[in-house]
Amino acid sequence: MPPIAAPAPELMLTAGRLRTLLAMGGYRGAVVATWRRHVLPAGCRVSLQFGDQLARDGDGPTHLVIRCSLQLNGDDARLGEVTYWQIRKVLPATVDGHRVHFALDTDLLLGSTIRLDEVPAQGAAIVRHLRLLISDARSTLTHLPVNDRLGDDAAPPVLRIEAQFAADLAAGRSGLVLPAGPAGAPVRTTTRHVGIGIAACDCLTDLILPELAQAVRAMIAQARSARSPEAAPWPSRVLPASAAF
Repeated sequence: MPPIAAPAPELMLTAGRLRTLLAMGGYRGAVVATWRRHVLPAGCRVSLQFGDQLARDGDGPTHLVIRCSLQLNGDDARLGEVTYWQIRKVLPATVDGHRVHFALDTDLLLGSTIRLDEVPAQGAAIVRHLRLLISDARSTLTHLPVNDRLGDDAAPPVLRIEAQFAADLAAGRSGLVLPAGPAGAPVRTTTRHVGIGIAACDCLTDLILPELAQAVRAMIAQARSARSPEAAPWPSRVLPASAAF
């Protein structure tokens, strides 16, 4: 009898494949630390905050930092390798005729038990949920009272979005981070600051999420093609974020 073929090894989201994914999206990323035995909670956790790091570069563009803390793991918190990444990308935009640079500044904890065959379904759920939270944050901005006579007394609104995903469970919230001051004090801001915050929400929804979703599809197709060269490549057209996984 011919020998029984060993089952093909599972395709996992390794550090090498993540580097491929980042390169496809034009991101700069590097491993800062690695732990060989580490407990990482199951599932995915995301937090986003922006508005508190906003600066004008003389006559140049305004810079707004979108800070992201991301944790990716498989279905359990088993002991295994965990890598800590720092990932950066700058996206230029125009808001009311003025140049703005959105700097995505991400810290990522990546577990070693993420199977690529789980990514399409789970990724689609994550994208849908994040889009809803970002939409809620955008709506919060549009309803803020503004006073363009505040001048230097105006403070940009600071938004925070938190989400977590474990199996079929998705939970999260979005809202304003209130500045230090008397309890119940209103947010004092301007039309320009609100416009930049809305543009940041649109950047996340219309650029970053679809771009990452498309890169994930391409990376999975590349990994499957490498394991089965006869398999036809997946289409590479850009899809909306809600359908891109």
